[in-house]
Amino acid sequence: MKTFSGALSTHYALGTTTLAHIILITRTDDIVFAFTSSSEDLPIDGVTYSAAQGLDVSSLVLTAGLSVDNLNLTTLHDGSLFTTVDVLSGIWRNATFLISECDFTAPGNGSNALMGGTFGEVTIKRGSIEVELRDIKQYFQQPLGSVTSIGCRARLGDAKCTKSLTTFTHSTTVTTAGQQVITATGLAQAADYFGNGLIAFTSGACAGLSAQIKTHATGGVLTLALPMLLPVVAGDGITVIAGCRGRLEEDCRDKFDNVLNFQGEPHLPGLDSLTGAP
Repeated sequence: MKTFSGALSTHYALGTTTLAHIILITRTDDIVFAFTSSSEDLPIDGVTYSAAQGLDVSSLVLTAGLSVDNLNLTTLHDGSLFTTVDVLSGIWRNATFLISECDFTAPGNGSNALMGGTFGEVTIKRGSIEVELRDIKQYFQQPLGSVTSIGCRARLGDAKCTKSLTTFTHSTTVTTAGQQVITATGLAQAADYFGNGLIAFTSGACAGLSAQIKTHATGGVLTLALPMLLPVVAGDGITVIAGCRGRLEEDCRDKFDNVLNFQGEPHLPGLDSLTGAP
């Protein structure tokens, strides 16, 4: 059962109210942010909620049951909070939040929690940032367990794959720059060695950003799945990780020697085999 202070309950019973939204955000790197839709900062339960970001929460409608309550949050885009690099690098992805409301004329009366969950998509707009807030009930919409697949369902280097990426990670620099096609020095591996792999920038305008590699041609030519939105120039430092396309023989056996941890079922009979004539 939800409880909050008696003083706030009394305020709700008034004919007119002076309510403001507050939001407490905790990123995955444990950095905490607190904002309010009030025109002044509000100290509540030892946390000061800042009014500087121009917080605006879309119409908040809470439903009973397990249906997901999603809404959007909008703040000013002045570069002080949601920087372009942070958004593109995914540092705000899966940040947790708690939205409450309070009497902004008496913040000492505490707050009433309304909704909690995680960040979804973060969209950069002209002059503002829009964040999709996903209710915690979103987790009840996620499928549990795995279904069979021909390819491996694990991600290279994760807990299911267990493969150490140390010998498959290479640090180098960009020699020929482009927003989507990059040539790097010292990558003498065979073609497609880094295909479906990962590139991370360690210096330059894109420092801290990473991207998926679509294809890899001999001579260290890397084509990214999507073009980088920030400039890439010769001399930028990069770290490149070998790619895995989830194939049993070409990747798991021949490339990574990790067949025992293959998370797929390539030899199961398909639908054509099951329904075909004997």
